[in-house]
Amino acid sequence: MYKRLIALNGLAILAVVLNHAGGWGEVAMFWWTHRYRAVSVPNFDAVGSPSYDISMAIHLLTTFAVPAFLFASGFFVAYAAQGSAKGLSWKVMTVRVVAILIPYAIWSVALFVGDALQGKTYAPMEYVLRLTLMGANGGYYFIPVLCIFYLMSPVLVPLARSRWKLLLAGSALVQLIPMSLRYFRLFGVSFPGLPQLIDWTPDQIFIRWAFFFPLGLVCGLHVDALGRWLVSHRRGLAAAFVAAYVLYLAESEIVFRVTPDHWRQGVSGIMFSVYAVAAILAFLALAEGRAPSVKRLGQLGTRSYGIYLLHFTIIEIMARLIYHFAPWMLGVQALLQPLLFTVGLGVPLLMMRVWAKSPLRGSYRYLFG
Repeated sequence: MYKRLIALNGLAILAVVLNHAGGWGEVAMFWWTHRYRAVSVPNFDAVGSPSYDISMAIHLLTTFAVPAFLFASGFFVAYAAQGSAKGLSWKVMTVRVVAILIPYAIWSVALFVGDALQGKTYAPMEYVLRLTLMGANGGYYFIPVLCIFYLMSPVLVPLARSRWKLLLAGSALVQLIPMSLRYFRLFGVSFPGLPQLIDWTPDQIFIRWAFFFPLGLVCGLHVDALGRWLVSHRRGLAAAFVAAYVLYLAESEIVFRVTPDHWRQGVSGIMFSVYAVAAILAFLALAEGRAPSVKRLGQLGTRSYGIYLLHFTIIEIMARLIYHFAPWMLGVQALLQPLLFTVGLGVPLLMMRVWAKSPLRGSYRYLFG
């Protein structure tokens, strides 16, 4: 089971890189259209085209990644808790958090310096907000979220042992509340304070992901029962994954057509959570017995944090180079997005490999985890 969890991290990091490559592909479709066509921007002519529809389908397919990382993290915390006779202490989890935060802080400062060199600076409190909540770039918000769950683990683990149904129900409710606020706004239901509540619960805040880490804890503390259940429900979970994905696509399409919100890319809907859970459990069930593919994904999973820290910036740099020096490529999504994905995955892996063999290899864990 634990090899499958590491492989799940490998699959999740592939999904993250693909998701962000697709995001820059959409920037090219709508905001950089003038670089390859004589139009003003933003230009949404591509909406409804095959390139757009395929990009959206892939984008939604990859959104299970953050829930998968949180689930796997909770699972491994449960493993650590089972191996400790005294239970899980805040000291143990603080050590883990510090190990995560050191590379995060180093690369965040590097990004802030890069922004400053381009003339983009922030007020002191905005730097604090970005480091503790939003992240220095579009992908880093996950790291503060994970650290919060780690620090909550000494409280969550006893609940996962003795009152796991209550824990899962409570965490699902916590996650559902901010989702409900967005449904109210989408369909014209209003009440005093609704805009403020929505502003206070962005995608980057941990309560928007409240269910997945506790689910990993519960599964990790009941791993034998989970393994038997996965085996007996393998086909049903595969069918549930397909059905949840289709319903997720349908929800995003309906919302897109009947409201002014462009919600195809979001993680605000109920079907997103259903799809993410189905994807995680289906992978764990189907990965059993597939040793070669699980091993390759596991190798990638052990490097997932370093890839996570680097890929977003590398993809952005590549996209901007294309913008300036090969703008024609921006209009060929079938070429652009695979190139961004390849660079976003390959360059971090190459950097980590070179660093691990260099005289500076002693600093590897401080840079890449």
